[in-house]
Amino acid sequence: MKKFSRKIAAAAALAITVSSCMTGCFNNTGSGSGSGSSGGNSETVLRVGYTQEPSSFDPADFTIVAATLTGYDCYDTLLNFSHDGTKVEPALAESWEQVDDTTYTYKIRQGVKFSDGNEMTMDDVLYSLNRVTEDNYYMSYLFANVDSFEADNDTWTLTVHLKQPDSSWQYVPATSACTIVEKSVTEEQGDKYGTADGKTVGTGPYKLSSWSSGSEIVLEKNENWWGDPDTLDIDKVEYYVIEDESALALAAKGGQIDFVEGMSNSVMSVYQSCQNFNILSCEGTTSNYIAFNTASKPFDDEWARKAVAYCIDRSQITTTIGGDYAKQSAVVPMSESMMYMDKDKWDSTIAESDVYTQDYDKVKECLAKSKYPDGFEFDFYTTSQTQKQAELLKSMVDASGAITMNLVEVPDSDIFSYMFGYKTKDNGERYYNAVGTYMMSDFLDPMGMLKTLYAGSNACEGGTNETLWTSTEADGLLDKVAQTTDDAEKMGYYTDAYKIFADECPYLGLYTSSDVYAVSDKFTYDPSPMFWYNFSYADVHVAK
Repeated sequence: MKKFSRKIAAAAALAITVSSCMTGCFNNTGSGSGSGSSGGNSETVLRVGYTQEPSSFDPADFTIVAATLTGYDCYDTLLNFSHDGTKVEPALAESWEQVDDTTYTYKIRQGVKFSDGNEMTMDDVLYSLNRVTEDNYYMSYLFANVDSFEADNDTWTLTVHLKQPDSSWQYVPATSACTIVEKSVTEEQGDKYGTADGKTVGTGPYKLSSWSSGSEIVLEKNENWWGDPDTLDIDKVEYYVIEDESALALAAKGGQIDFVEGMSNSVMSVYQSCQNFNILSCEGTTSNYIAFNTASKPFDDEWARKAVAYCIDRSQITTTIGGDYAKQSAVVPMSESMMYMDKDKWDSTIAESDVYTQDYDKVKECLAKSKYPDGFEFDFYTTSQTQKQAELLKSMVDASGAITMNLVEVPDSDIFSYMFGYKTKDNGERYYNAVGTYMMSDFLDPMGMLKTLYAGSNACEGGTNETLWTSTEADGLLDKVAQTTDDAEKMGYYTDAYKIFADECPYLGLYTSSDVYAVSDKFTYDPSPMFWYNFSYADVHVAK
């Protein structure tokens, strides 16, 4: 059997490369329902294509969609999100209770085995959770309010003690921060854990079978999965790394790929023309935006931020870059799916606050009030995936005649290191003046986006406040949200905070995008708004 053996990177050679892949590069044997494998046994193989590969299968590195499409199914979290994303459900914790305002207990499922056959222990659970904060990895911000974790080996009970009341904590156990790893394997492997050359061990429905870095990853059913592997329709997942999205689209059209997630507007027409494919979409939590670094010049000046905001035609960005499955964002990045609580009040608040439309006269007015009345220039960090958007933004900013936007392209794999402060100048300052990126909320509650992006506690190394903007007043309102369970009170605090966010403009929302999938009609899949954590090949089924 021949496998896809290299990345496709050169658009100039696209036609030749893709035509050869149609006939020889992919493993066609065993794809689809009941197809024969090389050993003569019937198995169902799902061939997934994406433009990136994960940096590793360590939950510490679950920061990009490629990790969701590969590594996440190798593990389980304490809880799962419901399909609609508004509630949590049992997983490795079979039940739970809020004892008081700052104490939660979780009854851990007994008899669970890792994919290597070893039984999961309470020591594994405690180690996995403490590792998040001790190693200060990406998801550690979700544990900022945790005082301690406590494990009772006799009763299989995990107790979480919070520093202060936090109504959003109820969702955290369903995020990747609460992914359980096997302590002995993780410690023994060290930096090799989860890499192509190391081991990956979890309790999820699938396990890593092989990884040819830069080309192919294979997952197989985990025969030790506590949820019963016999209920899984997909026996094997073959994940192909095809960097050029046009080549990926043509591979799908040629029948070499069964499943693609996150197609951009530039190739959507190719997928729409695919016979025997369905285009599925679901409004999720993804917001695309500009983050201004408020800790250094020129964007330590709010009028400089507002001047750039008035340069941008967000409707054009939405249409040209976002496409049919995008909606123009309000100035504060947050999708409509997260506004399920008193939608009318959200709408009126946004209408009052969303004042930034393209207006070069307003640009001049803002500059006159700023420290830079004659204009300024700034460095805007982007990646190959967001280059087209960055070029369009630059044309709008430069057209002001007073502000110049310099594009700095960094590797896709490095952008999070810049955004979250792991890569800084010698003096500790962030490199970028502004960055164009996106964020998926950790949960549907508005706190999942507002606290994540705006809280002063997240303006730190490893924190998700890429702007480093802080406001004592806004932080106080977010704290009040966390401490109340009354929805009407919450909405009052939310909307007051929202007005501050919009007026100060540390972020400029561009558009919100739905999660979009191209799926072969051999298979069915029902998308969830919580794709980031809910996606699982256990939910992909053979079409009847």
